[in-house]
Amino acid sequence: MRHTLRPGGTNGTSRIRRISHTSRPAFVAFIAAIAALTLTLAGCGSNTAKSSGDPNTLTVAISSAVSTLSVNQEAGSANYQLAALYQEGLTGVDGTGKVIPALATSWKSSDNKSWVFTLRKNVKLHDGSTLTADDIVYAINVARDSKKSPGLSVYWPDYVQSAEKTGDNQITITLSSPHSDFPIQVSNVAGLFVTSKKFFDSAGSNYGSSKKLIVGTGPYKVTEFDPSSHVTLTKFKDYWGKDNGPQTVRIDFVTEDSTRQLAFTSGKVDVSFNVPVTSVAQWKTNGGSTTAYSDRSYYGLTFDPNVAPFNDIHVRKAVSYAVDKKSIVSGILKGYGEVATGIDSPEQLAGWTDNDASKASKQTAKLPAISYDLKKAKSELKQSSKPNGFTTTLTYPTGYAQVGKASLAIAQNLKSLGITLNVKEIPLEQWLSEIGNGKQGVGWMIYNPTTPQPNEITSWLLAAGGSGTNPANWNNAEVAAETEKVGTLDQESDKLALVLKSTTTALDEDIYSPIYWGKSVVATAKGVKLAKIGTYWLGTNWAADFSKNA
Repeated sequence: MRHTLRPGGTNGTSRIRRISHTSRPAFVAFIAAIAALTLTLAGCGSNTAKSSGDPNTLTVAISSAVSTLSVNQEAGSANYQLAALYQEGLTGVDGTGKVIPALATSWKSSDNKSWVFTLRKNVKLHDGSTLTADDIVYAINVARDSKKSPGLSVYWPDYVQSAEKTGDNQITITLSSPHSDFPIQVSNVAGLFVTSKKFFDSAGSNYGSSKKLIVGTGPYKVTEFDPSSHVTLTKFKDYWGKDNGPQTVRIDFVTEDSTRQLAFTSGKVDVSFNVPVTSVAQWKTNGGSTTAYSDRSYYGLTFDPNVAPFNDIHVRKAVSYAVDKKSIVSGILKGYGEVATGIDSPEQLAGWTDNDASKASKQTAKLPAISYDLKKAKSELKQSSKPNGFTTTLTYPTGYAQVGKASLAIAQNLKSLGITLNVKEIPLEQWLSEIGNGKQGVGWMIYNPTTPQPNEITSWLLAAGGSGTNPANWNNAEVAAETEKVGTLDQESDKLALVLKSTTTALDEDIYSPIYWGKSVVATAKGVKLAKIGTYWLGTNWAADFSKNA
């Protein structure tokens, strides 16, 4: 998934599905853009620097490595998280997911088709030049170009017709159909990372590399980049906004959990992202502390109704009833998760409930997701075409130990029904390529969204146009039409109602079997304070939320 696993593997992302329909090649590219934070190649980037005692220098370890600083080329979650510090879009988001001004100070539209953005004046780029309207128009067109932006273009909506300069400090973006939530699409968390036309053209194929680095308008300037180990950033003195963060930020790429833990506990790094939820206690040594937050990730089973025996709804329901979600969350995840009653999490849907996740939670709690009940599981199987059971395979990607354990727990419960579930760990790349390939009757869906688009996940899962349009290859014309319609509605309450209606249909047909919504954990060393953290935190200037004692 922005990788189906959006947290961030080598190219991992959990990007939103922005195109109305996805061909198989684009689908694979989209999936590769969503991978999770723990999915990079083990062993890469383990060369960490000794953490500085200087309170103005912050050293952070992450579980992903990036081959380029350009999200246009590599749209992994780690790329997005780094770029949040040095590049901006027309809009941005705050920690709650609210769309806020960035390079545009305001925007308006009378018909939700023609969007006029008023640009911030006298914005400086990191090379000292002044940003122009032409630069932003150029950046938008580059982002939409599949050759210039192979990692990013698949996320741009196909309803964007044009972007043009309509004044010295104004650009107009024209859509083919009305979309009231379009401003989020031109944010840095969604798909726009502005640089100057001059720099992009001069850098050529080296744009974002260690040879040319990258030029943006963000609060930090890139001063050093080694794809095998780290990136170093320094505060940009001419930044248009406020930046109370440390003077220098070094991000080390440490992909192995054990190596990253050792670097943290031995004092080589001040902060570590991607603390495994199965071993949080081990990171609380030498005065260290951990902070958990909802990352809005979705974990669940996907059934392909075109593949026997999962073309039988009784088979699908038998498997779903055999999943003990509560035990998975409490036992395997150690409580760092929440039993999923739907697909989009309450925190994700909160954008349509006045940013109140509790209101969204009350709505998702009403959805007809199947709960654990072995008696019902046995009853469903008896009514199916396979009353005596069958054998099938469930794969999970390397780097997801908790998913592997959950798979084994499901297999144990299914065994009591006479169903043999062979659990198999496979490389991430293979796992990604097999999603929605029409050969697997059951598979994991792991999706970690990065934008505040409330239906980021279901905009793909409920695009029920048949083969290649969703990971289940599900065909339901009514649901497909409803999913297409969501973006054209003006009222947020109407959007929420329609998405919940479509989700209800998917759950009634048991196409998707939600299991849990995940959490992420950040570790901070003794003497390091984390001011705040939230579900959209990594799309903001997150470095400014850390401080060190002198």
